[in-house]
Amino acid sequence: MRHFLFAALVAAMLVGCKQTTPTFTENQISIVPKPSSLVLGEQSFLFSKNTSIFVENKQQKPAATYLSHLFESAAGFPLATAGSKEKASVVFVKDENLKAEAYHLEVTPKKITVKASDAAGYFYGVQTLRQLLPPAIETTNNTEQNWLVPSITINDQPRFTWRGMHMDFSRHFFSIDEVKTFLDYMALYKLNVYHMHLTDDQGWRVEIKKYPLLTEKGAWRIESSHDKECKELAKTDPSFIIDEQHYHERDGKRMYGGFFTQEQIKEIIAYAEERQIEVIPEIDMPGHFKSAIDNYPFLSCTNEAGWGEHFSMPACLGKETTYEFAKDILSEITDLFPSDYIHIGGDEVNIQSWKDCPRCQKAIKDNNLKNEHELQSFFNRDIEAFLKTKGKKLIGWDEIVEGGLTKDATMMWWRNWAPTMRNIAADNGNDIIICPDFEYYFDFLNDATPLDKVYNYEPVPEEFTEAQAKQIIGVQANLWSERIPNFRRLQYQTFPRMLALAETGWTAKEDKNFDGFQNRMNLQYERLDALDIQYYIPSVVGLKNKVAFLDTVSITLKTPLKSMDIYYTLNGSKPSKASIKYTSPIQFTETKTLSTIAYRGNNPSEIKSALIEKQTYLQPLNVSPKTGALKRWVGEKMFKVVDAITEPKSAEFKAVNNIDLEGYQNSDHVSMIFKGYFNAETNGLYEFATKSDDGSLLFIGDKLVVDNGGNHSAVIRNGMVALKKGWHTITIKYHEATGGNELTVWYKAPKGELKILEGNVIAYD
Repeated sequence: MRHFLFAALVAAMLVGCKQTTPTFTENQISIVPKPSSLVLGEQSFLFSKNTSIFVENKQQKPAATYLSHLFESAAGFPLATAGSKEKASVVFVKDENLKAEAYHLEVTPKKITVKASDAAGYFYGVQTLRQLLPPAIETTNNTEQNWLVPSITINDQPRFTWRGMHMDFSRHFFSIDEVKTFLDYMALYKLNVYHMHLTDDQGWRVEIKKYPLLTEKGAWRIESSHDKECKELAKTDPSFIIDEQHYHERDGKRMYGGFFTQEQIKEIIAYAEERQIEVIPEIDMPGHFKSAIDNYPFLSCTNEAGWGEHFSMPACLGKETTYEFAKDILSEITDLFPSDYIHIGGDEVNIQSWKDCPRCQKAIKDNNLKNEHELQSFFNRDIEAFLKTKGKKLIGWDEIVEGGLTKDATMMWWRNWAPTMRNIAADNGNDIIICPDFEYYFDFLNDATPLDKVYNYEPVPEEFTEAQAKQIIGVQANLWSERIPNFRRLQYQTFPRMLALAETGWTAKEDKNFDGFQNRMNLQYERLDALDIQYYIPSVVGLKNKVAFLDTVSITLKTPLKSMDIYYTLNGSKPSKASIKYTSPIQFTETKTLSTIAYRGNNPSEIKSALIEKQTYLQPLNVSPKTGALKRWVGEKMFKVVDAITEPKSAEFKAVNNIDLEGYQNSDHVSMIFKGYFNAETNGLYEFATKSDDGSLLFIGDKLVVDNGGNHSAVIRNGMVALKKGWHTITIKYHEATGGNELTVWYKAPKGELKILEGNVIAYD
């Protein structure tokens, strides 16, 4: 229930007795992340123009100022400063017994007390107070009169010290005002590290005074492959339209780009610091360095920029000038950023360049190194030693482990398919930040990485010892911007998943519960609405990708969230509020394409479309195959997407008992065809489903039943087909592009349950 629904009740109570205010129930409270302990009391505290604040030291002032500014913006009045604790309504008190970032919040009808031992603790107490206030506190010039906070006692502290969010500025750029807005979002949910990915192949986004070409030229580009992809997507989805503010006329050409001056970076850092957020810069090296090499070509092994099979040519590690250039850049970065850490990337380096380079091979020999991975570690250690002279610590992606690490380096683990990197780093005594590709990459589509998958992921491996677990210092979600060309799309990719990450980073493992989180989210959506955030809403419930029927079928739909209306079309056109409003189950007697959308206010859900297909039975084959297996063909580096796979004339098939990637779990650019027979045990409608990273297609006979095509992270798609009892040919095509490596296939018989496709229902000849 919204807090402002208490308005009439409050007014009536206050007329006769000023001390009487409403009492809240737990269902009316939503705090994310979930506090360590919470006890509700009777009645509530009412903020008004007469509410005053008392602070006793400088550490408390940022939190008190933040709270006052909230009321000045939303209600039109700041909170006055009181001369003593006794006269104040809101009191900040130092408590040395509380740990760093911990706080104690006590609200009674007459007074609010915030206790902590540091500035962060006071600030987080205020953010909890902010979430206890009506969502209207997030707006400006609001007419809300009843700024009520429930009587409550909260003791709270974080699980992890690193609770991070990452933004990629290289592929697509974002303005300083958008950065500040994002920092406000982070503050609300007690996230404390902002990782700025400032350089990559596609653009250099931070001013370096010694090398002005990095931003004079390297910050600007003509249309990239990522821009083209976004423009293609924008033809059917306007959220992919590239932000026009980042186009400029340069040298007679319309170019995309932008960068932060050093003064703007200082402004961002100051803004973040007020919100207890540390800003970590990432300057990618020695790979993902093309925007530097383009303008300073002496940095590469060949004295020119270029691309290998998958990644750009890296900086040459056999040239002293590379080390000098890197340290010159990092000298300015370390002077600019007060953070304890500097991130140097280190991922996805094209080591083939070093294999072909005489200088790099000489460096390997001269320094008694075993291979190119150790050459990269040699570079990393040299840079790490330099950063130490500046009082900084080095962070890199988990590839930096492969050639060896010092004990002081920190690793960000992102490759789910390289789990041993965690063990090696933990056993070596390195701090680890968990940001896995499959769970915490928020640029992935929501159906591939849904809210429950983010929330339920446990960052500390079950097999870790207590000593290993201590090396995990936190979690972070990443927002790579290849397909995030504007800030509204960034919001859409971030929310509500950021709240799930925040709860994992803050709340004790044993206190987490997804059902409880979902209940609190029902109220959090109101706060996101007040903040004008374009958050993701799942598609309507109850619709499969393909529905088969024989005579007639009734489709029942449900809204994914509360307080939503469903609209639909039956001709394949894009639905909107102008379409047919759903009020009761939809009846079908002929083939139609049903497209659905749900709205929460003006915020739409994902569109979900399905072919509702009237079918006749596919007839069985007169065969007697060998049961328990299918035949599999594997081809490497032959196709780029599953939709392009064709069976080679010389294809060799081998019998396999399971439809999986056995023998190719860590391979890239692998294509597979599984073929054989499926046994329909009775006449009826059969459902099939695939989960694949990247794409998969499932055919019964010549009929495409499950279309899970394209290159994408692991998503589930399903379909139905009418089968007569007996054996039917089945073909499954699969393609793995890069990373992921996942394939699972299910089936469901009429009146049966969804099962893995295996055993006696499959066969081959």
